[in-house]
Amino acid sequence: MVVATKEDSGSLSARISMGVYRYLPLLLYWLLWAGYYLLPFLRGPLRERLGLCRPPGGEGPLVWFHGSSVGEVSSIGPVVSEIRSRVPGARILVTTMTVTGRKRAAKELYGVDALVAPLDFLPAVRRFVGALKPSILIVGETEIWPNLVVETWRAGAPLVLVNGRISRKSYPRYRMVRPLVEYLLGHFDLLLMRSETDARRIIDLGGQAGKVRVVGNTKFDILPKPLSTEARAKVRQDLGIDPSRLVISVGSARSGESEIVLKAVGSALSDLRPLVIIAPRHMNLVPQIEELCRAQGYTSATVSKESPGNRVGAETEVLVIGQMGRLLEVYAISDISIVGGTFKPLGGHNPLEPASQGTVTVVGPHIHNITDDIAYLQAEGGARVTDEAGLAGLLDGLARDKANREKMAERAIKAVRHRKGIAAECVNIMADKGLLP
Repeated sequence: MVVATKEDSGSLSARISMGVYRYLPLLLYWLLWAGYYLLPFLRGPLRERLGLCRPPGGEGPLVWFHGSSVGEVSSIGPVVSEIRSRVPGARILVTTMTVTGRKRAAKELYGVDALVAPLDFLPAVRRFVGALKPSILIVGETEIWPNLVVETWRAGAPLVLVNGRISRKSYPRYRMVRPLVEYLLGHFDLLLMRSETDARRIIDLGGQAGKVRVVGNTKFDILPKPLSTEARAKVRQDLGIDPSRLVISVGSARSGESEIVLKAVGSALSDLRPLVIIAPRHMNLVPQIEELCRAQGYTSATVSKESPGNRVGAETEVLVIGQMGRLLEVYAISDISIVGGTFKPLGGHNPLEPASQGTVTVVGPHIHNITDDIAYLQAEGGARVTDEAGLAGLLDGLARDKANREKMAERAIKAVRHRKGIAAECVNIMADKGLLP
């Protein structure tokens, strides 16, 4: 049950910063408000953005989850499930900053209401929180919007941060406005962080050490189980891949990365003739990869919506995946998987997905978005290289040592399995602190 409104406090510089943040953008807010009333075609898009949507009805305490978009929705899913089992009478609302995030929440999270959160204007947020009357707000990662935080706190609801993350890139920016960040963090009852590094950074930014706990990342809980031996064999058979053939995959490949991998494979493994499977991050890269294969003299085939049954022959050297939703099975049939976004300065895509399927996981030099995951996997069956020459050398060693590959793959699966259960631990801590309704 929400208690009476609380009065706020903070340092002078924090209160000045918060006042500027609260009141300076109000002109824009009133312009949007005028547009909502005067221009009927804006009413649909602006209804949620101005906090005018009705909150979920029904009885029972309301547990409010907030995340940015699709990624945060997926990672808070296990926490939603845990809350539902612990507080069976609770109503659950998930808000996101994007329409795609709201759609993902409505589709993937059973039994929740989903809305786009209001823009962080004081009147919109105050109206929304007042109508909502949440019993608790659980925020994913670093979705720390000042008005959202303060108005929820003033309404008497406890605030919890899960999967807390302060990236290397954002850390200096937060330090530039440290008084305001410290002020906002002081409104949280619990800061559940992904790693020791994230914990140190949030304490340095003003988070109270007694409220900070290193728990880990709930995305381990959503990683799929490895495909069975029979399922892997069937995928290979359907694609026409010989059961004994060495398969090297590139998952979520970005522009320019396929060329790097093909050069490394060509220089180190031409005598073994492995099959290279390239699954681009974006389907518009498929023609570019096909042209690359022709230019470098590789025989290629493409599986696409138009040619879903395209099969690999003995002469095929590269298989291009032109269909969404097949990345997991690509990893499952691979002996070695190279993670895209790590050979260009993009920060890297999820290395835990290939690891969960028991394939040796390899990343390049650019890993600033996945640093903690890589550090963990390197100790448990993953590998990192710093350039194309290093990739060629690593592939040469792994391709010719099946026993080592299998040992690394088994360690990777065990490492992922060992990290599951983080969502349950998060909810246990909330319960121990008396924060659950």
